[in-house]
This record gives sequence, C-alpha cells and structure tokens, in this order.
Amino acid sequence: MYTQNTLLSKNDLKIGMTVRRSQLSNIYDIRILLKDTKVLPDNDLEGKLLYFGDANNAEYDKFFESNDAITPIYFNSSESLDEVVFDE
Repeated sequence: MYTQNTLLSKNDLKIGMTVRRSQLSNIYDIRILLKDTKVLPDNDLEGKLLYFGDANNAEYDKFFESNDAITPIYFNSSESLDEVVFDE
C-alpha cells in the first residue's frame, strides 16, 4: 500500500489504483490517463488510473473517442532537466 506522499515509479502502477498527480511526478515521457478525478483540498488531483504507456496506439486513442471524463497527465523529461527545447 502506498501513502499519499509516496512517489511512484512506472513499475508501481496498476490499472484501477487510486493515485494523486503528485505521486506521478517522477514518471517521465509516459502518457497517463485518470478517470473519476477530483481536486483535493491541497489542490492535488486524485483519480483512478485508467491507462499508462505510449500515446501512439489505438488503445490510447479510444479513451478520447468516448464521452467519459478523463484527465491526461504527462511529465516531459526535457522540461524537467531545464533543457532548451526548440520547435521547428
């Protein structure tokens, strides 16, 4: 069992588990989708893990085709390292 302050890794994730956005902040370059999301008193988000993985597949796309409310989460490793990123 993970506490609300535990930083999770990709290996810790299980579909259906309840997570906070702050717990996912060490997971970079992985697309994460949450459902049943709510804003907590500390302004963190909490929801059930619906998906984690690559964005370039039909499984990921199907979540955006439904009418269900989902919350996408993505932490970009190049932004976290204070690198300069140029759009071409």
